[in-house]
Amino acid sequence: MKDPSNWKWTRPVVILLLTILLYLFFLEKFVSSLWKSVSISAAWMLFAFLTWQVMSEWNDRNKRRYPHISQTTRRLAVTFSGYVVIELLSQGLFFLFVDTARWDWEVVTLTEYLTYLFLCMIMILVVGALYELIYSLNQYGITLQEAEAIKKTALQNEFDRLKNQVNPHFLFNSLNSLSALIDEDRVIAGQFLDELSSVYRYLLHTNDNGLATLKSERDFITSYLFLTQTRYGEAFEADVSIDEKCLAGILPALTLQALVDNAIRYNVVMKQKPLRLSIVSSGQWLEVKNSIQPKHITAAREGLEATLRRFSDLGLALPLVFDDGETFTVKIPIAMNY
Repeated sequence: MKDPSNWKWTRPVVILLLTILLYLFFLEKFVSSLWKSVSISAAWMLFAFLTWQVMSEWNDRNKRRYPHISQTTRRLAVTFSGYVVIELLSQGLFFLFVDTARWDWEVVTLTEYLTYLFLCMIMILVVGALYELIYSLNQYGITLQEAEAIKKTALQNEFDRLKNQVNPHFLFNSLNSLSALIDEDRVIAGQFLDELSSVYRYLLHTNDNGLATLKSERDFITSYLFLTQTRYGEAFEADVSIDEKCLAGILPALTLQALVDNAIRYNVVMKQKPLRLSIVSSGQWLEVKNSIQPKHITAAREGLEATLRRFSDLGLALPLVFDDGETFTVKIPIAMNY
C-alpha cells in the first residue's frame, strides 16, 4: 500500500470538492453574475491550492518529527491541530480577499459563514484521517517487517553460534581421540572417522531457517554420541530410542546436540560414576534425560536457555524442564506440521 502523500490525484480532487461545496452553499450569491462566479471560484481554487500545499508540508514535517508508530498519538494531535489553524486562517484570508477586491457579492451572514466553515473543517478532517489511517497502516507494516528481520537475524546468529561452538572444540577433542585410536584399534578408528564426517556433513547442510526433521536430528545425534562415547569410554552411557512414526516431526536444528552438551558440561563424567543419558520418544513428546551428578559450576545454564529461546523464536511450543534431584529431563513437543 502506497504512502498517501504519493497519491497525486488527491490534491485536485479535494480542491474540486471544496469548490463544489462553495458553489452549493453560496449558489444564490453567484447566480446574478457569471463573471462574479468565475472570479470568486478561481480565487477560491487558488486559496485551496495554497492551503493544500501548506497542509501537505505540515503533514510531512510531523511525519519526519514523529516517525515511529509509538508516536502516533502525538503526531495526530499536532497534525490535526495544525489542520484546524491552517483552515481557519485560509478561510479568513479568502473572505478578507473577496471583501477587499470589492467584487460586490451579496453579504454573507455569520451563520452562513460558520456553517460553511464547519463543513470545510469536516471535509479537511475526513481527508486528513484517511491519510493518517493509511500512513499508520504503512508504518505498522514496516515495524512488523523490521521486527521480523531483527528476529530472523538474531535467530540466524544464534544458530551460527551453535554451529561454531560445535566446530572448534569438538573437532579438537575428536582429532585427539582419533589420533589415540589409530594406534589402538584401526577398525574403530575408521568407524570414528566415518561418524565424524557424518557430523560435519550435517553441520554444513543444515537448513538456514534453523529447522530440521527429527529423523535428521536422530541420525546426527547417533553419530555425535558415538564420538562422545568413544572419547569418554565407560564414563558415558547413552541410549537413543525414537518411534519411527515421530521421525517426520520438526524441531530446531542441533537441539539434541545442545542438550547432550548441556548434560556433559554440568555433570561429572567418570568411569566410577558414569553419566547416563537417554533420548526416548513418548507419544508426541521427545524426552531427553540425564542422571544428575553435578559439577561445582554456579553459572546459569546458558545453553539450555538459548535452546528454549530458539523454540519460542521459531513459533514452536516450548519444551518442559523437570529436575527431581536424580534425573534432569527436557520434554520436547514434537511438531508434526509447521
